[in-house]
Amino acid sequence: MSTTFDVYTSTMNIPTFDEILLLSNQYLLEFLVRHGVHSKYTIGVVVRKNKTNDLVEVELAKQATWASDEYAWFVIDGQPGGCDAYVNEIDELRCECWEGEFKLNERAKKIEKQMRECIDVGFFWSFRRSMGQPAIINLLYGLIAAAFGELTKGFVFSDDGAWDYDMFPITADGFLKNYFNSNYSKPDYADWAKRCIDTIKNMADGV
Repeated sequence: MSTTFDVYTSTMNIPTFDEILLLSNQYLLEFLVRHGVHSKYTIGVVVRKNKTNDLVEVELAKQATWASDEYAWFVIDGQPGGCDAYVNEIDELRCECWEGEFKLNERAKKIEKQMRECIDVGFFWSFRRSMGQPAIINLLYGLIAAAFGELTKGFVFSDDGAWDYDMFPITADGFLKNYFNSNYSKPDYADWAKRCIDTIKNMADGV
């Protein structure tokens, strides 16, 4: 089982891998320091082929996009696990799903014009976390999604339990204020965040 965050861009001016890594590392540092963790962790990325996992040569100074038969693998140096990310076409089925969101989802209704502009771009990123990952990877994939959302002035969305569906779609700024928030309004999410944060602290203490 896995959960995902989808990021819809409002622009074809796609950020580079370097820009994504710079911002996501900033988010990670700020989060850890805010919770009393001062160990140094660094986010990195490679691109691999879907079927073979063979490495694909990429230039980090180029746009952070990749082919449909490839995936990006975001990791934290020295830590097991990671987040796999995909570039997906917005096809007819995806458009039908959004028509349903615009009818039933009050948050989507409020930003329907902006969301339709994102949908018209024609693609979105998906950031996936498989179950059983280390706590810091649970944090990582949300921060990566937020970095993409911020740099593209787009929106973050999830409907598979990655975080509270009642919050989506949402801007990167709004997402960062709520994701992994141990004071979140819904206890299940707040408790999970607290357990993960405590695990990250214990891990850092053991380094």
